[in-house]
Amino acid sequence: MKKQISLALGIAILGLPVATLAATNFSGSWVRDGSKSDPVPMTAYWLTRPQEAGIGGGRGGNGPGGGRGPQVPMVIQQTANSMEVTQPQGDVHKYVLDGKPHARPTDTGIQKATVTASFQGDTLVIGTQQPWGGMPGNISLDVKEVW
Repeated sequence: MKKQISLALGIAILGLPVATLAATNFSGSWVRDGSKSDPVPMTAYWLTRPQEAGIGGGRGGNGPGGGRGPQVPMVIQQTANSMEVTQPQGDVHKYVLDGKPHARPTDTGIQKATVTASFQGDTLVIGTQQPWGGMPGNISLDVKEVW
């Protein structure tokens, strides 16, 4: 009897770190907090405006966070190894949470973006690298999201 209790206690103690390592689950409806977020860049604006004139700089929208009008929630469905984000305008982004690069079509469907998503502790980091421009060899747009 004594061996069974100590074995059960040992398994319970060894199982604790595994339970605490479980990734954060972002499932639910979320509204972007503009006061705690970087502004959403208006890419077409800052790519076409001269920086030396003090215009552009990647700041989009009005005021902090680039927000305009009422905030509409995005819906997130997360499983152990994937996450699906439905944006307010209906765009759906799927992420594999394994830390490996995955290719997905860009918004135009012509080129491919490389997306890497992984947990670093309780924080989800999503990196997206995509070509920008019509010709090969143009610039690359790198976006890092920290959730």
